[in-house]
Amino acid sequence: MTHGSLFSGIGGFDLAAEWMGWENVFHCEWNKFGQRILKHYWPRAISYDNIKTTDFRIHRGRIDVLSGGFPCQPYSSAGKRLGKEDDRHLWPEMLRAIREIQPKWVVPENVLGIINWNGGLVFDEVQADLEAEG
Repeated sequence: MTHGSLFSGIGGFDLAAEWMGWENVFHCEWNKFGQRILKHYWPRAISYDNIKTTDFRIHRGRIDVLSGGFPCQPYSSAGKRLGKEDDRHLWPEMLRAIREIQPKWVVPENVLGIINWNGGLVFDEVQADLEAEG
């Protein structure tokens, strides 16, 4: 199995993929500390730093599992809950990556607050977007 991760942090999904015996093909993380950790543990994986400027089409049809915990701050009860008005609302970028890569499976992750933010609007959108992509 091949795996790519978005919003990779320090590699939680990447570590799980490794434990499963999967190949970590790429990760995408903007945080410099996270990048150092990822490059240390998965030096053969391609490292991307900015999801907004990365073209993922070179991975089209080559990734079995795409994972990503798109930023939770827009929906978290610990934040201002600005939702789509927050610059960190990056679900549209994850969706673009999904469309470009066309993985077999997608494993998105977020906080509980996404379910009830604005009556569940964003959660419903995420579900509808994933369903539309098959």
